[in-house]
Amino acid sequence: MIMVRARRSGFTLVELLVVIAIIGVLVALLLPAVQAAREAARRTQCSNQLKQLVLSLHNYHDTHRTFPPSGIPSNSLGWHVLILPFIEQSALHEQVNFNQGQYSAGTDKRGPGKNEIALNRIEGFLCPSSGSFETKSAGEAIAGTNPYTTHYYGITGPVGTNPATNQAYSCINETNTGWGHFCNDGTMPIATGINLSAILDGTSNTLLLGELSRNEVSVLRSWVRGPYPYTTSFDPAGNYATCSAKSIQYPINSGLGRFNEYAFGSHHPGGAQFALADGSVRFLSENISLDAYRGLASRNGGELASLE
Repeated sequence: MIMVRARRSGFTLVELLVVIAIIGVLVALLLPAVQAAREAARRTQCSNQLKQLVLSLHNYHDTHRTFPPSGIPSNSLGWHVLILPFIEQSALHEQVNFNQGQYSAGTDKRGPGKNEIALNRIEGFLCPSSGSFETKSAGEAIAGTNPYTTHYYGITGPVGTNPATNQAYSCINETNTGWGHFCNDGTMPIATGINLSAILDGTSNTLLLGELSRNEVSVLRSWVRGPYPYTTSFDPAGNYATCSAKSIQYPINSGLGRFNEYAFGSHHPGGAQFALADGSVRFLSENISLDAYRGLASRNGGELASLE
Protein backbone atom coordinates (compact mmCIF):
# COMPACT_ATOMS: atom_id res chain seq x y z
CA MET A 1 0.00 0.00 0.00
CA ILE A 2 1.27 3.37 -0.94
CA MET A 3 0.92 5.97 1.86
CA VAL A 4 0.26 9.52 0.69
CA ARG A 5 0.88 12.22 3.29
CA ALA A 6 -1.43 15.18 3.18
CA ARG A 7 0.50 18.36 2.71
CA ARG A 8 -0.18 20.77 5.59
CA SER A 9 -0.57 24.38 4.50
CA GLY A 10 0.60 27.25 6.71
CA PHE A 11 2.47 30.52 6.89
CA THR A 12 6.12 30.62 6.27
CA LEU A 13 8.17 32.74 8.64
CA VAL A 14 8.51 35.45 6.00
CA GLU A 15 4.78 35.54 5.41
CA LEU A 16 4.10 35.77 9.12
CA LEU A 17 6.50 38.68 9.49
CA VAL A 18 4.83 40.47 6.58
CA VAL A 19 1.37 40.02 8.15
CA ILE A 20 2.63 41.31 11.50
CA ALA A 21 4.19 44.32 9.79
CA ILE A 22 0.94 45.10 7.97
CA ILE A 23 -1.06 44.86 11.20
CA GLY A 24 1.45 47.18 12.88
CA VAL A 25 1.07 49.77 10.14
CA LEU A 26 -2.73 49.58 10.31
CA VAL A 27 -2.68 50.05 14.10
CA ALA A 28 -0.29 52.98 13.73
CA LEU A 29 -2.66 54.58 11.21
CA LEU A 30 -5.76 53.86 13.27
CA LEU A 31 -4.50 54.99 16.69
CA PRO A 32 -4.33 58.75 15.91
CA ALA A 33 -7.83 58.58 14.46
CA VAL A 34 -9.13 56.90 17.61
CA GLN A 35 -7.36 59.44 19.82
CA ALA A 36 -8.74 62.30 17.73
CA ALA A 37 -12.26 60.89 18.02
CA ARG A 38 -11.91 60.56 21.78
CA GLU A 39 -10.62 64.13 22.11
CA ALA A 40 -13.49 65.38 19.96
CA ALA A 41 -15.89 63.67 22.35
CA ARG A 42 -14.13 65.13 25.39
CA ARG A 43 -14.14 68.60 23.84
CA THR A 44 -17.87 68.30 23.16
CA GLN A 45 -18.47 67.24 26.77
CA CYS A 46 -16.38 70.18 28.00
CA SER A 47 -18.37 72.55 25.82
CA ASN A 48 -21.65 71.14 27.12
CA GLN A 49 -20.51 71.55 30.72
CA LEU A 50 -19.51 75.14 30.10
CA LYS A 51 -22.90 75.68 28.47
CA GLN A 52 -24.66 74.38 31.57
CA LEU A 53 -22.58 76.66 33.78
CA VAL A 54 -23.36 79.77 31.75
CA LEU A 55 -27.06 78.87 31.77
CA SER A 56 -26.89 78.51 35.55
CA LEU A 57 -25.31 81.96 35.73
CA HIS A 58 -28.21 83.36 33.72
CA ASN A 59 -30.66 81.64 36.07
CA TYR A 60 -28.78 83.24 38.97
CA HIS A 61 -29.10 86.57 37.16
CA ASP A 62 -32.86 86.05 36.73
CA THR A 63 -33.16 85.48 40.48
CA HIS A 64 -30.75 88.12 41.82
CA ARG A 65 -30.79 90.62 38.93
CA THR A 66 -27.01 90.37 38.57
CA PHE A 67 -24.43 87.76 37.74
CA PRO A 68 -22.62 86.57 40.86
CA PRO A 69 -19.39 88.31 41.81
CA SER A 70 -16.27 86.23 41.30
CA GLY A 71 -16.31 85.78 45.06
CA ILE A 72 -16.94 87.17 48.52
CA PRO A 73 -13.82 88.50 50.31
CA SER A 74 -15.38 88.30 53.80
CA ASN A 75 -15.67 84.51 53.67
CA SER A 76 -13.44 83.61 50.70
CA LEU A 77 -16.22 81.74 48.90
CA GLY A 78 -16.33 81.82 45.11
CA TRP A 79 -19.09 81.97 42.53
CA HIS A 80 -19.09 78.18 42.13
CA VAL A 81 -20.62 77.93 45.60
CA LEU A 82 -23.19 80.62 44.83
CA ILE A 83 -24.58 78.78 41.81
CA LEU A 84 -24.93 75.37 43.48
CA PRO A 85 -28.74 75.63 43.73
CA PHE A 86 -28.86 76.30 39.98
CA ILE A 87 -26.92 73.14 39.06
CA GLU A 88 -29.03 70.77 41.15
CA GLN A 89 -26.66 70.86 44.12
CA SER A 90 -28.93 72.50 46.70
CA ALA A 91 -28.00 69.92 49.35
CA LEU A 92 -24.35 70.94 49.12
CA HIS A 93 -25.30 74.63 49.15
CA GLU A 94 -27.16 74.13 52.43
CA GLN A 95 -24.00 72.76 54.04
CA VAL A 96 -22.03 75.95 53.40
CA ASN A 97 -21.63 78.37 56.31
CA PHE A 98 -21.69 81.77 54.61
CA ASN A 99 -21.27 83.56 57.95
CA GLN A 100 -17.97 81.89 58.67
CA GLY A 101 -15.31 84.55 58.51
CA GLN A 102 -12.10 84.54 56.55
CA TYR A 103 -9.93 84.04 59.63
CA SER A 104 -11.93 81.34 61.36
CA ALA A 105 -10.50 79.37 64.24
CA GLY A 106 -8.36 76.42 63.33
CA THR A 107 -5.09 75.80 61.58
CA ASP A 108 -6.68 76.39 58.20
CA LYS A 109 -7.22 80.15 57.81
CA ARG A 110 -10.00 79.46 55.31
CA GLY A 111 -11.88 77.87 58.19
CA PRO A 112 -13.23 74.38 58.76
CA GLY A 113 -16.36 73.55 56.85
CA LYS A 114 -15.33 75.22 53.59
CA ASN A 115 -12.79 73.08 51.84
CA GLU A 116 -14.54 70.00 53.19
CA ILE A 117 -17.36 70.78 50.78
CA ALA A 118 -14.88 70.47 47.91
CA LEU A 119 -14.24 66.83 48.78
CA ASN A 120 -17.36 66.41 46.66
CA ARG A 121 -16.42 66.04 43.02
CA ILE A 122 -18.62 68.15 40.71
CA GLU A 123 -18.19 66.72 37.23
CA GLY A 124 -19.57 69.88 35.65
CA PHE A 125 -16.61 71.84 37.03
CA LEU A 126 -13.99 69.56 35.44
CA CYS A 127 -12.84 69.28 31.82
CA PRO A 128 -12.48 65.59 30.85
CA SER A 129 -9.44 66.34 28.67
CA SER A 130 -7.47 67.37 31.75
CA GLY A 131 -5.69 64.91 34.00
CA SER A 132 -5.47 67.28 36.98
CA PHE A 133 -8.67 67.25 39.04
CA GLU A 134 -7.50 68.24 42.52
CA THR A 135 -6.12 71.35 44.20
CA LYS A 136 -2.43 72.10 43.67
CA SER A 137 -2.12 73.59 47.16
CA ALA A 138 -0.82 71.22 49.84
CA GLY A 139 -2.31 73.53 52.49
CA GLU A 140 -5.82 72.62 51.36
CA ALA A 141 -5.48 68.90 52.08
CA ILE A 142 -7.99 67.54 54.58
CA ALA A 143 -6.77 64.53 56.55
CA GLY A 144 -4.37 63.81 53.71
CA THR A 145 -7.01 64.09 50.97
CA ASN A 146 -6.90 66.89 48.41
CA PRO A 147 -10.21 68.64 47.61
CA TYR A 148 -11.37 68.81 44.01
CA THR A 149 -10.68 71.85 41.86
CA THR A 150 -12.46 73.55 38.95
CA HIS A 151 -11.37 74.19 35.37
CA TYR A 152 -13.81 77.04 34.65
CA TYR A 153 -13.13 80.59 35.85
CA GLY A 154 -14.82 83.95 35.78
CA ILE A 155 -13.33 86.92 33.92
CA THR A 156 -12.42 89.87 36.15
CA GLY A 157 -11.31 91.95 33.16
CA PRO A 158 -8.39 92.67 30.84
CA VAL A 159 -4.94 93.97 31.79
CA GLY A 160 -3.26 96.56 29.58
CA THR A 161 -4.28 99.51 27.43
CA ASN A 162 -7.65 99.83 25.75
CA PRO A 163 -6.92 100.36 22.02
CA ALA A 164 -10.22 102.24 21.60
CA THR A 165 -9.51 104.87 24.27
CA ASN A 166 -5.74 104.55 24.72
CA GLN A 167 -6.45 104.42 28.47
CA ALA A 168 -5.39 101.71 30.90
CA TYR A 169 -8.03 99.17 31.88
CA SER A 170 -9.20 99.39 35.49
CA CYS A 171 -6.93 97.05 37.44
CA ILE A 172 -4.94 96.95 40.65
CA ASN A 173 -1.45 95.49 40.45
CA GLU A 174 -0.67 93.68 43.66
CA THR A 175 3.03 94.36 43.69
CA ASN A 176 3.33 93.91 47.45
CA THR A 177 2.65 90.18 47.37
CA GLY A 178 3.23 89.44 43.71
CA TRP A 179 -0.21 87.91 43.13
CA GLY A 180 -0.69 90.03 40.03
CA HIS A 181 -3.58 92.11 38.75
CA PHE A 182 -7.21 91.87 39.71
CA CYS A 183 -9.42 93.92 37.46
CA ASN A 184 -12.86 95.52 37.37
CA ASP A 185 -13.84 95.87 33.70
CA GLY A 186 -14.95 92.26 33.20
CA THR A 187 -18.19 90.42 33.93
CA MET A 188 -17.04 88.94 37.26
CA PRO A 189 -15.06 91.44 39.33
CA ILE A 190 -14.48 90.80 43.02
CA ALA A 191 -17.39 91.43 45.41
CA THR A 192 -19.55 93.13 42.74
CA GLY A 193 -22.30 91.50 40.73
CA ILE A 194 -22.68 92.81 37.17
CA ASN A 195 -26.10 93.30 35.58
CA LEU A 196 -26.66 92.50 31.91
CA SER A 197 -27.45 96.16 31.29
CA ALA A 198 -23.88 97.02 32.34
CA ILE A 199 -22.42 94.96 29.47
CA LEU A 200 -22.34 97.86 27.04
CA ASP A 201 -20.12 96.12 24.48
CA GLY A 202 -22.84 93.56 23.84
CA THR A 203 -23.36 90.17 25.45
CA SER A 204 -22.31 88.33 22.27
CA ASN A 205 -18.94 90.15 22.31
CA THR A 206 -18.12 89.81 26.02
CA LEU A 207 -16.56 86.83 27.80
CA LEU A 208 -18.11 85.50 31.00
CA LEU A 209 -16.18 82.28 31.72
CA GLY A 210 -12.94 80.74 30.50
CA GLU A 211 -11.24 77.36 30.65
CA LEU A 212 -8.02 76.79 32.60
CA SER A 213 -7.40 73.06 32.67
CA ARG A 214 -3.82 72.29 31.66
CA ASN A 215 -2.20 69.64 33.86
CA GLU A 216 0.90 71.68 34.59
CA VAL A 217 -1.00 74.71 35.90
CA SER A 218 -0.05 75.44 39.52
CA VAL A 219 -2.87 77.90 40.31
CA LEU A 220 -5.67 75.31 40.61
CA ARG A 221 -7.37 75.52 44.00
CA SER A 222 -10.38 74.03 45.80
CA TRP A 223 -13.56 74.81 43.86
CA VAL A 224 -15.19 76.49 46.86
CA ARG A 225 -12.61 79.25 47.04
CA GLY A 226 -13.00 82.78 45.78
CA PRO A 227 -10.87 85.85 46.57
CA TYR A 228 -8.40 85.27 49.36
CA PRO A 229 -7.66 88.63 50.99
CA TYR A 230 -4.64 89.38 53.10
CA THR A 231 -6.52 92.03 55.04
CA THR A 232 -9.20 91.53 57.69
CA SER A 233 -11.86 93.39 55.71
CA PHE A 234 -12.63 94.13 52.08
CA ASP A 235 -10.28 96.78 50.75
CA PRO A 236 -10.39 97.47 46.97
CA ALA A 237 -6.70 98.33 47.14
CA GLY A 238 -5.83 95.29 49.22
CA ASN A 239 -3.92 92.16 48.28
CA TYR A 240 -5.90 89.28 46.84
CA ALA A 241 -5.40 85.87 45.34
CA THR A 242 -8.37 85.39 43.03
CA CYS A 243 -9.01 81.64 43.07
CA SER A 244 -12.30 81.55 41.14
CA ALA A 245 -11.60 84.13 38.42
CA LYS A 246 -8.66 85.43 36.40
CA SER A 247 -7.70 88.58 34.57
CA ILE A 248 -6.75 88.39 30.89
CA GLN A 249 -3.30 89.65 29.99
CA TYR A 250 -1.45 86.80 28.25
CA PRO A 251 -2.16 84.59 25.21
CA ILE A 252 -4.20 81.40 25.50
CA ASN A 253 -2.07 78.33 26.29
CA SER A 254 1.01 80.49 26.87
CA GLY A 255 1.49 79.32 30.47
CA LEU A 256 2.36 82.88 31.48
CA GLY A 257 1.23 85.10 34.31
CA ARG A 258 1.11 85.47 38.05
CA PHE A 259 -1.66 83.88 40.10
CA ASN A 260 -4.45 86.38 39.35
CA GLU A 261 -3.65 86.74 35.65
CA TYR A 262 -2.51 83.24 34.74
CA ALA A 263 -3.21 82.51 31.08
CA PHE A 264 -6.32 80.53 30.23
CA GLY A 265 -5.64 77.31 28.36
CA SER A 266 -6.57 73.68 27.84
CA HIS A 267 -5.50 70.35 26.37
CA HIS A 268 -7.88 70.82 23.45
CA PRO A 269 -5.54 71.31 20.48
CA GLY A 270 -5.15 74.92 19.41
CA GLY A 271 -7.00 76.88 22.06
CA ALA A 272 -9.54 76.77 24.87
CA GLN A 273 -13.28 77.04 25.43
CA PHE A 274 -15.03 80.21 26.64
CA ALA A 275 -18.59 81.14 27.49
CA LEU A 276 -19.97 84.52 26.48
CA ALA A 277 -22.45 86.67 28.35
CA ASP A 278 -25.19 85.83 25.84
CA GLY A 279 -25.05 82.18 26.95
CA SER A 280 -23.12 80.83 23.97
CA VAL A 281 -19.90 78.80 24.13
CA ARG A 282 -17.07 79.40 21.70
CA PHE A 283 -13.65 77.86 21.11
CA LEU A 284 -11.02 80.61 20.98
CA SER A 285 -7.82 79.99 19.06
CA GLU A 286 -4.53 80.43 20.88
CA ASN A 287 -3.56 82.65 17.94
CA ILE A 288 -6.26 85.25 18.56
CA SER A 289 -4.76 88.74 18.68
CA LEU A 290 -4.16 90.06 22.18
CA ASP A 291 -6.06 93.29 21.48
CA ALA A 292 -9.12 91.34 20.37
CA TYR A 293 -8.79 88.86 23.25
CA ARG A 294 -8.51 91.59 25.86
CA GLY A 295 -11.34 93.50 24.22
CA LEU A 296 -13.61 90.48 24.61
CA ALA A 297 -12.72 90.44 28.32
CA SER A 298 -14.00 94.00 28.75
CA ARG A 299 -17.72 94.64 29.22
CA ASN A 300 -17.80 98.36 28.47
CA GLY A 301 -14.56 99.40 26.78
CA GLY A 302 -15.99 100.28 23.36
CA GLU A 303 -13.45 98.08 21.55
CA LEU A 304 -14.24 96.66 18.14
CA ALA A 305 -13.58 93.10 19.34
CA SER A 306 -16.02 90.60 17.89
CA LEU A 307 -16.26 86.86 17.27
CA GLU A 308 -18.41 87.30 14.15
